[in-house]
Amino acid sequence: MSVKLVLKKLFSKFFRPKKKRKKLEQFIEYRLNEIKKLVGTEINNPNIYLEALTHRSGVNISPLKKKVSNERLEFLGDSVLNLVVTKFIFSRFRTEDEGQMTILRSRFVNKEILLRVANKLKMSQLLFINENAATAIESGAKSILADSVEALIGAIYLDAGLDAASRFITKYIIKPNLNLIEVKDQNFKSQLLEYVQANKLSIPKYQIIKEEGPQHAKTFTVQVLIDGVPLGVGSGQTKKAAEQLAAKMAINKIKNSN
Repeated sequence: MSVKLVLKKLFSKFFRPKKKRKKLEQFIEYRLNEIKKLVGTEINNPNIYLEALTHRSGVNISPLKKKVSNERLEFLGDSVLNLVVTKFIFSRFRTEDEGQMTILRSRFVNKEILLRVANKLKMSQLLFINENAATAIESGAKSILADSVEALIGAIYLDAGLDAASRFITKYIIKPNLNLIEVKDQNFKSQLLEYVQANKLSIPKYQIIKEEGPQHAKTFTVQVLIDGVPLGVGSGQTKKAAEQLAAKMAINKIKNSN
Protein backbone atom coordinates (compact mmCIF):
# COMPACT_ATOMS: atom_id res chain seq x y z
CA MET A 1 0.00 0.00 0.00
CA SER A 2 1.41 3.41 -0.99
CA VAL A 3 1.84 6.17 1.57
CA LYS A 4 -0.76 8.22 -0.31
CA LEU A 5 -3.33 5.46 0.11
CA VAL A 6 -2.33 5.01 3.73
CA LEU A 7 -2.95 8.71 4.35
CA LYS A 8 -6.31 8.52 2.62
CA LYS A 9 -7.23 5.52 4.76
CA LEU A 10 -6.15 7.31 7.92
CA PHE A 11 -7.98 10.58 7.32
CA SER A 12 -11.17 9.06 5.94
CA LYS A 13 -11.92 7.80 9.43
CA PHE A 14 -12.77 11.21 10.82
CA PHE A 15 -13.74 14.63 9.43
CA ARG A 16 -11.29 17.50 9.09
CA PRO A 17 -11.72 20.82 7.20
CA LYS A 18 -10.19 20.47 3.72
CA LYS A 19 -7.29 22.93 4.16
CA LYS A 20 -6.34 21.65 7.60
CA ARG A 21 -6.68 18.09 6.40
CA LYS A 22 -4.30 18.70 3.49
CA LYS A 23 -1.78 20.42 5.74
CA LEU A 24 -1.93 17.62 8.26
CA GLU A 25 -1.49 15.00 5.54
CA GLN A 26 1.69 16.76 4.42
CA PHE A 27 2.80 17.07 8.05
CA ILE A 28 2.80 13.32 8.65
CA GLU A 29 3.64 12.09 5.14
CA TYR A 30 7.35 12.54 5.83
CA ARG A 31 7.10 10.51 9.02
CA LEU A 32 5.26 7.61 7.42
CA ASN A 33 7.64 7.54 4.46
CA GLU A 34 10.62 7.37 6.81
CA ILE A 35 9.01 4.66 8.93
CA LYS A 36 8.29 2.61 5.82
CA LYS A 37 11.98 2.80 4.86
CA LEU A 38 13.06 1.72 8.35
CA VAL A 39 10.57 -1.13 8.63
CA GLY A 40 11.30 -2.40 5.14
CA THR A 41 7.73 -3.50 4.53
CA GLU A 42 4.35 -2.05 3.63
CA ILE A 43 2.39 -0.16 6.27
CA ASN A 44 -0.93 -1.82 7.03
CA ASN A 45 -1.98 0.20 10.06
CA PRO A 46 -0.63 3.78 9.97
CA ASN A 47 -2.20 4.62 13.32
CA ILE A 48 0.01 2.17 15.18
CA TYR A 49 3.18 3.84 13.88
CA LEU A 50 1.89 7.33 14.64
CA GLU A 51 1.16 6.10 18.15
CA ALA A 52 4.73 4.78 18.40
CA LEU A 53 5.99 8.26 17.51
CA THR A 54 3.83 10.03 20.08
CA HIS A 55 5.67 10.86 23.30
CA ARG A 56 3.41 11.61 26.26
CA SER A 57 4.35 15.29 25.95
CA GLY A 58 3.07 15.35 22.36
CA VAL A 59 -0.35 13.71 22.58
CA ASN A 60 -2.06 17.04 21.87
CA ILE A 61 -0.15 17.59 18.62
CA SER A 62 -0.42 14.01 17.39
CA PRO A 63 -2.81 13.56 14.42
CA LEU A 64 -4.42 10.58 16.13
CA LYS A 65 -8.04 11.05 17.12
CA LYS A 66 -7.46 8.97 20.24
CA LYS A 67 -4.96 10.85 22.40
CA VAL A 68 -2.57 8.14 23.52
CA SER A 69 1.18 8.09 24.02
CA ASN A 70 3.66 5.42 22.94
CA GLU A 71 4.13 4.00 26.45
CA ARG A 72 2.02 0.87 25.89
CA LEU A 73 3.87 0.13 22.66
CA GLU A 74 7.16 0.71 24.47
CA PHE A 75 6.16 -1.92 27.03
CA LEU A 76 5.32 -4.38 24.26
CA GLY A 77 8.43 -3.56 22.25
CA ASP A 78 10.65 -4.16 25.27
CA SER A 79 9.29 -7.71 25.54
CA VAL A 80 9.69 -8.36 21.81
CA LEU A 81 13.26 -7.03 21.89
CA ASN A 82 14.15 -9.26 24.84
CA LEU A 83 12.60 -12.29 23.13
CA VAL A 84 14.49 -11.80 19.86
CA VAL A 85 17.84 -11.09 21.54
CA THR A 86 17.38 -13.97 24.00
CA LYS A 87 16.69 -16.36 21.13
CA PHE A 88 19.83 -15.14 19.35
CA ILE A 89 21.97 -15.56 22.50
CA PHE A 90 20.45 -18.99 23.22
CA SER A 91 21.20 -20.24 19.69
CA ARG A 92 24.70 -18.78 19.43
CA PHE A 93 26.00 -19.73 22.89
CA ARG A 94 25.03 -23.35 23.46
CA THR A 95 27.14 -23.97 26.56
CA GLU A 96 26.56 -20.76 28.53
CA ASP A 97 24.37 -20.93 31.63
CA GLU A 98 21.43 -18.67 32.47
CA GLY A 99 23.55 -16.13 34.36
CA GLN A 100 26.05 -15.68 31.55
CA MET A 101 23.31 -15.47 28.92
CA THR A 102 21.65 -12.73 30.97
CA ILE A 103 24.91 -10.78 30.96
CA LEU A 104 25.30 -11.23 27.20
CA ARG A 105 21.72 -10.11 26.56
CA SER A 106 22.23 -6.96 28.63
CA ARG A 107 24.97 -5.90 26.21
CA PHE A 108 22.35 -5.58 23.48
CA VAL A 109 19.37 -4.46 25.54
CA ASN A 110 20.32 -1.25 27.34
CA LYS A 111 19.73 2.49 27.08
CA GLU A 112 23.10 3.22 25.45
CA ILE A 113 22.51 0.80 22.57
CA LEU A 114 18.92 1.97 22.06
CA LEU A 115 20.02 5.61 22.09
CA ARG A 116 22.64 4.84 19.45
CA VAL A 117 19.96 3.20 17.29
CA ALA A 118 17.58 6.14 17.82
CA ASN A 119 20.25 8.57 16.67
CA LYS A 120 21.03 6.45 13.61
CA LEU A 121 17.33 6.36 12.72
CA LYS A 122 16.97 10.10 13.45
CA MET A 123 14.04 9.43 15.74
CA SER A 124 14.23 12.95 17.19
CA GLN A 125 13.01 14.25 13.81
CA LEU A 126 10.05 11.86 13.74
CA LEU A 127 8.62 12.12 17.25
CA PHE A 128 5.60 14.15 18.28
CA ILE A 129 6.98 15.97 21.34
CA ASN A 130 6.61 19.35 23.03
CA GLU A 131 9.35 21.95 23.43
CA ASN A 132 10.37 20.78 26.89
CA ALA A 133 10.92 17.23 25.68
CA ALA A 134 12.82 18.48 22.63
CA THR A 135 15.07 20.54 24.90
CA ALA A 136 15.65 17.51 27.13
CA ILE A 137 16.76 15.48 24.09
CA GLU A 138 19.13 18.24 23.01
CA SER A 139 20.54 18.32 26.55
CA GLY A 140 21.39 14.62 26.38
CA ALA A 141 18.36 12.92 27.95
CA LYS A 142 18.47 9.27 26.89
CA SER A 143 15.12 7.77 27.84
CA ILE A 144 12.83 9.59 25.37
CA LEU A 145 14.77 8.42 22.32
CA ALA A 146 15.65 4.98 23.69
CA ASP A 147 12.03 4.33 24.62
CA SER A 148 10.86 5.42 21.18
CA VAL A 149 12.89 2.61 19.57
CA GLU A 150 11.15 0.05 21.78
CA ALA A 151 7.78 1.61 20.89
CA LEU A 152 8.63 1.33 17.19
CA ILE A 153 9.54 -2.34 17.67
CA GLY A 154 6.16 -2.87 19.34
CA ALA A 155 4.41 -1.20 16.40
CA ILE A 156 6.27 -3.31 13.84
CA TYR A 157 5.34 -6.46 15.75
CA LEU A 158 1.63 -5.56 15.80
CA ASP A 159 1.51 -4.36 12.20
CA ALA A 160 3.84 -6.76 10.38
CA GLY A 161 4.47 -9.64 12.78
CA LEU A 162 7.34 -11.16 14.71
CA ASP A 163 9.48 -11.94 11.66
CA ALA A 164 9.47 -8.28 10.58
CA ALA A 165 10.27 -7.14 14.12
CA SER A 166 13.07 -9.71 14.30
CA ARG A 167 14.57 -8.45 11.02
CA PHE A 168 14.50 -4.88 12.31
CA ILE A 169 16.15 -5.86 15.62
CA THR A 170 18.79 -7.96 13.87
CA LYS A 171 19.63 -5.19 11.39
CA TYR A 172 19.83 -2.28 13.81
CA ILE A 173 20.64 -3.80 17.20
CA ILE A 174 22.24 -7.25 16.96
CA LYS A 175 24.49 -7.12 13.88
CA PRO A 176 26.07 -3.69 14.55
CA ASN A 177 27.01 -4.78 18.09
CA LEU A 178 28.34 -8.31 17.62
CA ASN A 179 31.76 -7.08 18.72
CA LEU A 180 30.36 -6.71 22.25
CA ILE A 181 30.20 -10.49 22.65
CA GLU A 182 33.14 -11.66 20.55
CA VAL A 183 35.82 -11.00 23.20
CA LYS A 184 35.67 -12.91 26.46
CA ASP A 185 35.23 -10.36 29.24
CA GLN A 186 37.62 -10.81 32.17
CA ASN A 187 36.41 -7.70 33.97
CA PHE A 188 34.46 -9.48 36.69
CA LYS A 189 33.24 -6.25 38.28
CA SER A 190 31.76 -5.26 34.93
CA GLN A 191 30.16 -8.69 34.49
CA LEU A 192 28.63 -8.52 37.97
CA LEU A 193 27.31 -5.02 37.36
CA GLU A 194 25.75 -6.09 34.05
CA TYR A 195 24.08 -9.02 35.79
CA VAL A 196 22.52 -7.01 38.63
CA GLN A 197 21.32 -4.31 36.24
CA ALA A 198 19.74 -6.89 33.95
CA ASN A 199 17.96 -8.46 36.94
CA LYS A 200 16.99 -5.14 38.56
CA LEU A 201 19.07 -5.72 41.70
CA SER A 202 20.92 -3.07 43.67
CA ILE A 203 24.39 -1.91 42.59
CA PRO A 204 27.18 -4.06 44.13
CA LYS A 205 28.93 -2.47 47.12
CA TYR A 206 32.58 -3.24 47.83
CA GLN A 207 33.90 -3.01 51.40
CA ILE A 208 37.44 -3.42 52.68
CA ILE A 209 37.22 -5.84 55.59
CA LYS A 210 40.94 -6.35 56.24
CA GLU A 211 44.32 -4.73 55.54
CA GLU A 212 47.50 -6.67 56.30
CA GLY A 213 51.22 -6.13 55.87
CA PRO A 214 53.55 -3.13 55.82
CA GLN A 215 52.58 0.12 54.11
CA HIS A 216 54.64 -0.62 50.99
CA ALA A 217 53.33 -4.19 50.57
CA LYS A 218 49.80 -4.35 51.87
CA THR A 219 47.27 -7.06 51.17
CA PHE A 220 43.66 -5.94 50.94
CA THR A 221 40.66 -8.16 51.58
CA VAL A 222 37.37 -6.95 50.10
CA GLN A 223 33.84 -8.29 50.24
CA VAL A 224 31.07 -7.47 47.78
CA LEU A 225 27.45 -7.11 48.85
CA ILE A 226 24.28 -7.08 46.76
CA ASP A 227 21.11 -5.93 48.49
CA GLY A 228 23.09 -6.08 51.73
CA VAL A 229 24.00 -9.76 51.30
CA PRO A 230 27.74 -10.69 51.14
CA LEU A 231 28.31 -12.76 48.00
CA GLY A 232 32.05 -12.74 47.50
CA VAL A 233 35.41 -12.11 49.17
CA GLY A 234 38.76 -11.48 47.49
CA SER A 235 42.30 -10.55 48.50
CA GLY A 236 44.97 -8.78 46.49
CA GLN A 237 47.93 -6.41 46.53
CA THR A 238 45.65 -3.57 45.43
CA LYS A 239 42.05 -2.69 46.25
CA LYS A 240 41.08 -3.07 42.59
CA ALA A 241 42.57 -6.55 42.35
CA ALA A 242 40.76 -7.60 45.53
CA GLU A 243 37.48 -6.21 44.19
CA GLN A 244 37.89 -8.17 40.95
CA LEU A 245 38.40 -11.43 42.85
CA ALA A 246 35.43 -10.70 45.11
CA ALA A 247 33.27 -10.03 42.05
CA LYS A 248 34.48 -13.27 40.45
CA MET A 249 33.48 -15.24 43.55
CA ALA A 250 30.07 -13.54 43.57
CA ILE A 251 29.49 -14.44 39.91
CA ASN A 252 30.41 -18.08 40.55
CA LYS A 253 28.10 -18.19 43.57
CA ILE A 254 25.23 -16.76 41.52
CA LYS A 255 25.85 -19.30 38.72
CA ASN A 256 25.91 -22.22 41.16
CA SER A 257 22.70 -21.10 42.85
CA ASN A 258 20.75 -21.01 39.56
